[in-house]
Amino acid sequence: MRFGFVGGSYTAQSGAVADEEAINWFAETNESGNPFVRPQAYGGMEFATIKSYFGTPGLAVFAALPDGPPRGGIELNGRMFEVSGGTLFEVFADKTFVARGIVAKDSNPASLCANSIQLLIVSGGHAYCFTLATNILAEVTSQLAGVPVQCDCSDTIGVVMFQNSNKYQMSQVLDFTTWPGILVNEVSVFADNIVSIIFNHRELWVFGKKRSQPYQDTGSIEIFDVIPGALIETGCAATFSVARVDNSVFWIGQDERGAVIAWRSNGYTPSRISTHAVEFWLSQQTNIASLVSYSYQDHGHLFWVLYVPNSDCSWVYDIGENLWHKRATWISSKGSYEPHWSWNHVFAFGKHLVGDWNSSNLYEMSFDNVTDNGNLIRRVRRAPTVTNEKEWMYHTQLTVDFAAGLGPQPALTDGEGNPRQPLAVLRWSDDRGQTWSNEHVRGCGFAGQYSKRVFWMRLGRSRNRVYELIITDPVSWSIVDAYLEIANAQ
Repeated sequence: MRFGFVGGSYTAQSGAVADEEAINWFAETNESGNPFVRPQAYGGMEFATIKSYFGTPGLAVFAALPDGPPRGGIELNGRMFEVSGGTLFEVFADKTFVARGIVAKDSNPASLCANSIQLLIVSGGHAYCFTLATNILAEVTSQLAGVPVQCDCSDTIGVVMFQNSNKYQMSQVLDFTTWPGILVNEVSVFADNIVSIIFNHRELWVFGKKRSQPYQDTGSIEIFDVIPGALIETGCAATFSVARVDNSVFWIGQDERGAVIAWRSNGYTPSRISTHAVEFWLSQQTNIASLVSYSYQDHGHLFWVLYVPNSDCSWVYDIGENLWHKRATWISSKGSYEPHWSWNHVFAFGKHLVGDWNSSNLYEMSFDNVTDNGNLIRRVRRAPTVTNEKEWMYHTQLTVDFAAGLGPQPALTDGEGNPRQPLAVLRWSDDRGQTWSNEHVRGCGFAGQYSKRVFWMRLGRSRNRVYELIITDPVSWSIVDAYLEIANAQ
């Protein structure tokens, strides 16, 4: 039988409802139609379209900034800027950098946007304008009607929202140095303070705690006016959860009925994209308001990444596959995971550059990197429960079809310095993950051993069996398919 290491959905949730898990793996549907043909038990052939699994990209230092952590960045016309700690840096393609000025610092992300000649930066409750032609950074906070938290730009107009306020303020056209007092708008369609703002398709989306309202640039004295009939009966739980992804707006919502559902906009209608597993995990976080998200595209996959400080992982939504997985950094000294070492992203110089919440490092995130800055990536794939109405099932053989023979040259070595193959570790649970078997290790082939078969035999019997695959070796891992041979008791 085809086996669940390459199944369609995953993510463990509370209780014993779902046992699946994918940490540092993501799925990819084979788009070539029906690539695999297998004989059926009673004659004929079975055509099967499957999902394969690939290891998530690793991290390597692109720039070790002298101030940190990197809190937000932007790329504009070939130039890249990053606010790291309390400093605005310009970062160059050759991995060098230069400080462009000092900004206020707090534990929140920095918010950056741009018109064609300036950057607008909100950081630590202050606002700044950086002029690209002169490389001059000037503070503009004194012109604002409150403490700025977040900014965005459309039609060359900068917009900032304020802390504990239902107001937002606009700059002059193509001028982030000028913020007239008459360009302060107050939200009238809902009573809550503003939680977050973002532009999407030239519309200003203003999020409260329980409701949200898109505005459009009408050219009136108010500049941005309410779009009639577009009030959204869902608010926002985290200021920096809102992101533009896949021509839509994504955010973590809340309203008078509760919170922590992940939404994407479908026109002006929110569509739920989170699973119960994701929502249960989010509900366990005591600091959900600190959640930060970013999005990026790589190898044809569009990912939305959710980071919560002091949690055990980052959740990632693969939009094309409509599947979630976890990314996490394994801390071997503690024997536990912490969130992936990234919380913001800039695509610059043809590279995915991410800021580390845990240090002052700006990393290049790439599939060519097989560690997280030298830290082994611990990949876990837990398959769904194998059961047949609580009857005994005898597990004779499990085969995992790895893309084998991709080990490094020179080969990895064991504790005595002898060459060894990359290793896969299998264990299983017969009580839905409460207790586990011993670990059973198999080699996955030296470099060039592309036909290496990886399998485990005589796996005993069970009424409920959950298999878990664990991999840590620094190799470009992928799982093509998996097969389990079973027999029912007679």
